[in-house]
Amino acid sequence: MAAILSQHWEVELIHGGKPHDLASLVAAFSLDLGKVKERTIPELSDSFGFPGLRSLMQQGGDSSKMLTRGYDLFIYSGHGIPPPCFAKRGLIYCHFPFEMSPLTALEADGRRARRNWAIRSIQWEAYQWAWRRRMRGYRQVLANSQFTADWILRRWGRSAEVLYPPVDLALTAAGKENLILSVGRFTGDLRSKGQLEQVRAFRNFLPRVKEPWTLRIVGTCRESVKDQDYLTAVQDEARGLPVEFLVNPDRENILRSLAKAKLFWHTTGLAVDELKRPELVEHFGIATVEAMRAGCVPIVVESGGQREIIENGVNGFLVKDLSELIEKTAALAYDGGLLTLLSGRASQRSMVFAGDCFDQRISSVVSDCLER
Repeated sequence: MAAILSQHWEVELIHGGKPHDLASLVAAFSLDLGKVKERTIPELSDSFGFPGLRSLMQQGGDSSKMLTRGYDLFIYSGHGIPPPCFAKRGLIYCHFPFEMSPLTALEADGRRARRNWAIRSIQWEAYQWAWRRRMRGYRQVLANSQFTADWILRRWGRSAEVLYPPVDLALTAAGKENLILSVGRFTGDLRSKGQLEQVRAFRNFLPRVKEPWTLRIVGTCRESVKDQDYLTAVQDEARGLPVEFLVNPDRENILRSLAKAKLFWHTTGLAVDELKRPELVEHFGIATVEAMRAGCVPIVVESGGQREIIENGVNGFLVKDLSELIEKTAALAYDGGLLTLLSGRASQRSMVFAGDCFDQRISSVVSDCLER
């Protein structure tokens, strides 16, 4: 957004300073951010929620005014509840509403029914007032998928327009190999990308094929003990298998892997009840689209935004469990003609999410906001 909008307007990118700055973003994504200014606010929160009545009274405090005031348009892009908007206009681009509005949270609170009716009424009115005040500065809400838009309506009570993220790749031509690629962060928390399960599935896949295959697992890993321990567990599980690891790779290494791989695995959301824990599944799936653009046939867990990307059996496969993942992978490994057919279709399908579509729409939305 910053790169595109800076071509027409003066843009300032606000962030907390960790783990990226403008220079590292330019290097990671090959973007032209030469016209973008940078405003770093240490300890900037990922969320501006208000869990209690006391914080309702503080929601319009000086910190939020300093953050948003003075802009013709303030854009909040994130997962949390946005800050109060004191700019002339506001716009939200939500990647997923991890937090409920206070009204939704109040409805889900089982203790509420045991409280005095007067207290319940006061709470409801206070939360309703606070939420209207919080969101009134935002003219429009955008979502990165229909899946996210549906949950914004459930959790925030706001309708959202779907604007898929831009996916563009500059790939160098390379011969395809018997390579299965997985791309995702190594994390020991609940939002696991399922690399441990992938290695176990690959172990069971190998006896079912005659030709040699390799699984390459690519991902970043933070310095936290939990994430490092998870990476070690995955590597231990892979001992003795043709499994390769690219940890914290640069962009060029990722692109080379995409160019060579025939198949792409994605297992976020495995065994997750998405109606109860929707935040634990893939909300869109940029890595999946990138793989498809490179001609990799995707075999991914059927959940979240992945359903909007892949047409099952046409340009990839949506699977319910590891057994089906292994079955579909083995079938493609045996049928080179089908693999080639789906590879071409996957690449074609990925163009629906090309950057031009995003660039044109975000420019149009911002123009409309500024003209109102």
